[in-house]
Amino acid sequence: MPIDTAVYRRIANGLASRRKYAAFPGNLPLKKEHDRIQNTLDTYIDYFRKSADAYENTENHLMYKSGQSFSYLKDGTFRFYHQEDWNALAQLTKKEKNTHLSIGAEYSLKEAGALYRDELLDAGIQAHLGNVQAKGSCELGLWKEEEFDPRLELSLQAQASLLSLQGQAKIGTKNMYLQARGDVDVGSVYAQATCIFNKEEQNLEASIGAAAVQGEGSIAFHLFGAKVTVSAQGSLGSAEASLTYRYANKEWEFGSKLGFIAGLGFKIKVSY
Repeated sequence: MPIDTAVYRRIANGLASRRKYAAFPGNLPLKKEHDRIQNTLDTYIDYFRKSADAYENTENHLMYKSGQSFSYLKDGTFRFYHQEDWNALAQLTKKEKNTHLSIGAEYSLKEAGALYRDELLDAGIQAHLGNVQAKGSCELGLWKEEEFDPRLELSLQAQASLLSLQGQAKIGTKNMYLQARGDVDVGSVYAQATCIFNKEEQNLEASIGAAAVQGEGSIAFHLFGAKVTVSAQGSLGSAEASLTYRYANKEWEFGSKLGFIAGLGFKIKVSY
């Protein structure tokens, strides 16, 4: 039957607006349970967004048999989404509700991709010709358990490229596996800014640049709950600058990039 992917995207945006960050000093079991719920929400958000993309790209079905692959080539599409949750009145009465606003759009001339899955390998690659993206979001919360506990999250991003390639692969079993991802943009200009402030997390990230060719690759090691991710970025014919710093409960990340003509950068993320 026909799939209404707009419903999938609305569900994903609605779940994203309901994520909550909290700390439980001296109560580790409660904190672990909260983190488990947050991770479950992230899984559902990722599922609905990726499902919508897959349904639109294949115009058929998402799930394909183990050991098989499929590919597609189609005209590009224009995608637009927005989500608003106004809770100003609730915040004035000290209720634990956040105001969330998000908007985004993407357009590409042509799209192509291929996917493969079996018991040990799950891999795919996507290509967008003439790709333009822009998105932004804002979330504000003031209260937690009727105590003043402000939280502010702002994010803005814009990018245009002649050709965009994304590839990812997962190799291994449920308990021990290796993930790899690569992104390459040809003829791109971009700008991005993110800031998050609350008691549990501080995140500052800013970048701007233009490059004839740029790419990023990452590799993540998973071992019984611990994860270390190392990312590297490189570019040619470029003028770029960026800085990343993030600290949250059981997670830390730092990275930088600076270059003219040729640029090199790195990121290290540790979670446990």
